[in-house]
Amino acid sequence: MRLSRSLVLVPATLIFLITAQSSIAEDQSKSKVMMKSNIVTEDPETMKWQRNGFTPWGMRIIVIHGDPSKPGPYTFRVKMPSGYKLPPHRHQDQRTVTVLKGTYWIGDGEQYDARSMRTMEVGSFYITPPDTPHYAWARTEVVLQESGFGPTDMRWVNPEDDPNQ
Repeated sequence: MRLSRSLVLVPATLIFLITAQSSIAEDQSKSKVMMKSNIVTEDPETMKWQRNGFTPWGMRIIVIHGDPSKPGPYTFRVKMPSGYKLPPHRHQDQRTVTVLKGTYWIGDGEQYDARSMRTMEVGSFYITPPDTPHYAWARTEVVLQESGFGPTDMRWVNPEDDPNQ
């Protein structure tokens, strides 16, 4: 009796497992298709860098996600040539910055002071609270990735540093 019950349960269990596995595979397949249709990818070699009109000449920018001028999350990358100096400025939102390429020096305060700057290498990151004056220098060509929650802005501590004046 027990043997016949086991013989019935084994095929029933196998059928259940095969059906469940097939159903899971089908759901995963649909999920993968949905994910593939929603994922945005970009090859860094083909991204079109544009001049950043809010900073001194030389910095390039590409927006990866969102719109920094509108409410909501955003991510962009900036590229600076070797020797690029970014004067003291502020942003109205908090920024998270990651160094993707190069050696980048940062400082905080309203006066540019090279002696107080910290060196940031590839993989380093920092967070700038809202309205914190800060400045930077690119020792080598630098690529940064910056994220925040917009809208954002760029306000120069010294109005004469504003390239749009």
